[in-house]
Amino acid sequence: MKRIFFILMVIMSITFHVYGQSFDTKISGMVLNAQNTPLSYATVALMSSDSLFVRGDVSKDNGSFVFEGVRPGTYFLSIQSIEYVPYSGGLFSLAAGEKKEINDIQLAINSNELNEVLVTAKKAVIEVRADMMVFNVSASPNTAGNNGLELLAKSPGVIVDPDNNIILQGKNGVQVFINGRPTRLSGTDLASMLQSMRADNIESIELITNPSAKYEAEGNAGIINIRLKKNVNLGFNGNLTSSFSQGTYSRSSLGTALFYKGDKWNLSGDIIASDDSYQDDLLDTKNQSGFSFDQKAYSLNNRKGINASTGIDYTINSKQSLSLSGRGIFNDNRNELKSFTSISSTLNKQDGEILNSQTLDDMPTQNYNLNLNYFNAINDNTSLSADVSYGYYVNNKSTDQPNDYTSLDGQNILRSSHNAFDANTKINLASAKVDFERKFKSVSLSAGGKFSNISTENQFSFYDVKNGENLLDKTKSNDFNYKEKVSAAYVILNAKPSEVFSFNIGLRVENTSSIGSLISDLPVNDSEVKRNYTNFFPNVSVSLTDTKNHQLSLSYGRRITRPNYQDLNPFESRLSELVAWKGNPFLNPNYITNFNMTYSFKKKLVISNTYSIIHDFFATIFEIVNEKGNFLIPRNMDRATTNGLAVSYPQQIYKWWNIATFLNYNYSLYKGNLGGTVIDLNANIFNGRLQNSFQLPGKISMDLNYNYSSPWIWRGTIYVEGNHRVDVGLRKSFFDNRLQLTLTGSDILRTGSDYYYNSNYGGQEISGVRTFDNQRVGLSASVKFGNQKVKVNKKNKSAIDDELNRISG
Repeated sequence: MKRIFFILMVIMSITFHVYGQSFDTKISGMVLNAQNTPLSYATVALMSSDSLFVRGDVSKDNGSFVFEGVRPGTYFLSIQSIEYVPYSGGLFSLAAGEKKEINDIQLAINSNELNEVLVTAKKAVIEVRADMMVFNVSASPNTAGNNGLELLAKSPGVIVDPDNNIILQGKNGVQVFINGRPTRLSGTDLASMLQSMRADNIESIELITNPSAKYEAEGNAGIINIRLKKNVNLGFNGNLTSSFSQGTYSRSSLGTALFYKGDKWNLSGDIIASDDSYQDDLLDTKNQSGFSFDQKAYSLNNRKGINASTGIDYTINSKQSLSLSGRGIFNDNRNELKSFTSISSTLNKQDGEILNSQTLDDMPTQNYNLNLNYFNAINDNTSLSADVSYGYYVNNKSTDQPNDYTSLDGQNILRSSHNAFDANTKINLASAKVDFERKFKSVSLSAGGKFSNISTENQFSFYDVKNGENLLDKTKSNDFNYKEKVSAAYVILNAKPSEVFSFNIGLRVENTSSIGSLISDLPVNDSEVKRNYTNFFPNVSVSLTDTKNHQLSLSYGRRITRPNYQDLNPFESRLSELVAWKGNPFLNPNYITNFNMTYSFKKKLVISNTYSIIHDFFATIFEIVNEKGNFLIPRNMDRATTNGLAVSYPQQIYKWWNIATFLNYNYSLYKGNLGGTVIDLNANIFNGRLQNSFQLPGKISMDLNYNYSSPWIWRGTIYVEGNHRVDVGLRKSFFDNRLQLTLTGSDILRTGSDYYYNSNYGGQEISGVRTFDNQRVGLSASVKFGNQKVKVNKKNKSAIDDELNRISG
């Protein structure tokens, strides 16, 4: 009770200070934790000599506090923070016009209170903040054993389509970040990387639909930032984790993480190995040019992966820090596809043949990332950070594809062909950025710049296999190299003129210079395409808060999505006997304009309306090249628009039962003229998630979630029917929380494993279903060792943290 009264007095003092008399004085200092490093969120009170409360502040991230405009007199400081012994300092005098610097104040650990905090602290699974929605993976029992891509599919407002593309609130073009840094991967490369990550190493997933100008403008739908777990314990500690799940096929992982946290140094390292199998079965019917194609395809992908990282953090002094981190991801992917396609005339079903095709893919990948970061809290109001990153990605894919055409009864082989392909990709990524921030009384100014350089090398070799020997066909082989440089600068002004009104104005400028070069023995048009363009990306937001119950915010922003490098390669690459991929060197970037209005009531009920216009929308189109063949080619559609409404509401039913409801509705409209074919599609897309969290007897945590997805549009021209699923998870801790067991069930009713689709475009009628191995049961275990009891305050949120954040600016 005393602590609550103390904190309330601090809040009231800072609020009333806005209207009080001011003097040309200043008192400043630094609060340190037991390890002599900065302590944030400590409540600092300035007391008069007769122990009357005068003024309050909350220590910043760098541990600093400041009192300005204090009446000359005699004072002392009183400081409190969860987990620490309250501090009461000696008397000091403040003269008129004096700027007094207090010696650093170090707090001592309160071991009795610490035990209480460790038992009672618990995060909500889903948090709704002013600028993002946060999915706290570590707080949810039913995420255990899931990989990164599966976790995204369980996030509110996120759809992962059958091609493993990520859709956020009805929009494509999501940029995926890890610990605030872009992955720079897309398509199958991004999916493979996410599948190599495990829930055991992921702390949270941040869904940012309208990023500020500080973020890169890349990504139409916004940014998904995956935050990995960090060590918060002193001394040496670590954990061992393992997981196993069974559906049609099994998936398993085993990993360990080691940490050391000292006064100056923070060392970490982790490694996790996984062995996963993924099912992707297809039943498809297609009619084109007087022929009917009935296909049955069965695909099994096995991925053996190792994901390892290491990090070193060094605190130079109370204001400066340096960190170096590295990560390596190694995957060995093997995919086996067996396909049976009955090809016949639509006029005479007896006139036809069967294509028996087998595709064997071996695709080892390596992904390396290295980052160096420097941070300097120059003073209480000014900070500077610099960041340098380098990434290297290698993908060496080998494909063997024998094909046999037989009679409809399967008795006679009519003809055969046997082909093989090698597709090798190397990507080098380097970037450097600087960010500066300066805070004033009611205004803060941020500015920065970034330069990135991306270089890709792609080699495609096509072979005819004769008598077991691979014969290179140079007319179907090529090299494609792509280089891209992006230079960017931004400035942001944040202001809060009053308690009820605040605004943010930002502008980002990006210049993109790129060149794509095709080297081939077969002459093609547009073998080299150069581009250079500069774009401006404004971002404006306004917030109104009339009371603690109501808040309204309006925002406007503009973003860009650049084509994937492989989409720009104009050469033909055969995917199967009947389908070939062909890139488009004239594929334009697409631009999106977002308008958003968000209302919140008591910081619980949040209603958001978003309207977006995408120009030059990317669509992947099937184009007929002969009676039986197709090109799969990316093209720009004129535009796509989405109008969305999102509602979230968490509610405590009982002390042991919490419910969070998330509803997303989007009306999507796609328009374009592609090769003379007019596209005019629309869909009402609805997604809902009901998150139930229970605290059962025996200290068992349980999650029971229901997800629903209505019909939606895939690839810009294909309707996909809706589905729904139920997931459940149970978690129990033993031995003072050192052992944790989790039992999970995914899609337990098997209602979310089949994706039915249909399309009628460009002379093609298509319908079918794709089936995935989503119904699973899993068991995971985690064992902690080393020091688990001493935690720093920065990771724990008290009940009034939101209010304290408002006070500290």
